[in-house]
Amino acid sequence: MPKTIAALGVAGTQGGSVASHFLSLGWNVRGISRSSTSSSAEALKAKGIDVVQADVDDPQTLIPAFRGAHVIFAVTDFWAPYFAAFEEKSKISDRETGEYAYAIEVHRRKNIVDAADVMLKEEGSKLERFVSSTLPGFKEQSKGKHTYAYHFDSKADITSYLKEKNELWEKSSLLNMGFYADNIIWYGGFMGAAKPCEPTAVHPFVIPGDTGLFVSLLVNSPPKQDLLGVSEIGREVAESTATSAEFGWGDKLILPWQTSGVASLSVANYFLGIC
Repeated sequence: MPKTIAALGVAGTQGGSVASHFLSLGWNVRGISRSSTSSSAEALKAKGIDVVQADVDDPQTLIPAFRGAHVIFAVTDFWAPYFAAFEEKSKISDRETGEYAYAIEVHRRKNIVDAADVMLKEEGSKLERFVSSTLPGFKEQSKGKHTYAYHFDSKADITSYLKEKNELWEKSSLLNMGFYADNIIWYGGFMGAAKPCEPTAVHPFVIPGDTGLFVSLLVNSPPKQDLLGVSEIGREVAESTATSAEFGWGDKLILPWQTSGVASLSVANYFLGIC
């Protein structure tokens, strides 16, 4: 009997990769969406994804959407509320928009964690793994120097909240996705491979389509892993990301090849169009 993964964000980059990858593995994929009748939902259904309607702003709708799943993939979008509010909020202060989006993401992710925790405690729960897409905290990594990276700190704060849910945390793992390789195309030098910090900080880049591969790796590994999702661009580059206190990812994250012989996509081939 195929197992079931319930994935949030299936119409987006990370959730879509997870859905496609687990479909290819023969899993039942349950996509959680605000609307089960939208054009994007219908397109997902055509691929074989079971689309279930639930709202991350309403945890009571998430509990039945999670029920019966063996794996839950949790992801939220910081940038949608950020850009929606930027024109208005940026007139107040340079921090206002970030604080606004931070509060929304923390609220929504807490709803997801709370719903998964309730479902786990139900009789007959099948949950084996809760995979949370997260990021390390900039404020903590920089020892309080950098306090503007709200899209990192919101996720880090939710990880702390998740760890307070003892039973759920025992079945959880974390996925820290590196910088999307697409950003080099869209933003050029602004999102280049290195930043002029002291010591020099090197970005860990990832092909977004590798998300499903990383989640599968975490599902098949012991719980409480803290994985840095990085695609093949050279191990020296990836392993150097922990060296900068100014712009680092910390020294606690594991890399894909430290857990398994998994082969992620090549960033070079990605740009050459030969993935």
